[in-house]
Amino acid sequence: MKRPYFAALCAVFIVVTFLFTADFAQTFPIKKRKKTIPGQRAIVYDERLSALRTQPDIKADLVSRLHRDREVGIIGPPRSTSNGPVFYPVAVSRNMRGWIIAEALARPQQGQDAARMMSLIEDTKDEFGRARLARLCADQYRGKELAPRALLILGQTAEQAANKLSRDARNRVGDPEEIPNKHLSERAYMLNYVGLDRYNKLGITFDYDEVKERLIYDGAAYREILKYYPRSPEAAEARLHLEKLKQSLSPP
Repeated sequence: MKRPYFAALCAVFIVVTFLFTADFAQTFPIKKRKKTIPGQRAIVYDERLSALRTQPDIKADLVSRLHRDREVGIIGPPRSTSNGPVFYPVAVSRNMRGWIIAEALARPQQGQDAARMMSLIEDTKDEFGRARLARLCADQYRGKELAPRALLILGQTAEQAANKLSRDARNRVGDPEEIPNKHLSERAYMLNYVGLDRYNKLGITFDYDEVKERLIYDGAAYREILKYYPRSPEAAEARLHLEKLKQSLSPP
């Protein structure tokens, strides 16, 4: 066979193989294997104490700094030194293990851990940090009495954050009269503001009040309270917040 014909045949074979593989992948998607971590499940929630160390000692070598909402497995009894904090031995993955201060962890089945997390939420001044902790608490203690409280804090925090985000987005977008793409609305620019990205990743989304030209929280946390915790004390307050948000988005 002549070389040009052979090269052309190889090219056709590669294209057909690629198309078949892509089609096969779409038809039969490959399922990702869920990572299994040994031990009693716990969640890192206090990043100030989340250093993973080689020994149960505050001055031991650092293995890694674990981020908030990282899942770990408690693989043994707690241990403490004579004048130091209590440490738990944990598995972070199959290959990474170490010791972490007990107060950095929240165990979903332990009510006292939930109370400590709620206390940290209420003491957190940063709006995004508070919202992130509230979302974590509501997810990890779903069905517990603290969950609707965490969701209410989440909604209130998102409403407060909307004010600052509106100012930042306005400075980034600029004067509506100077927007170059006149076929796009100001709403499209404001809701695509980069500062909203980290909130969106938490499931916190906003809408745009065209009358007052500001971002406004869409109320998802309040609706979650009414859906899953309609008899909770927080449900009545959630309804009031939703009504207020509805009026803000109603046409003049």
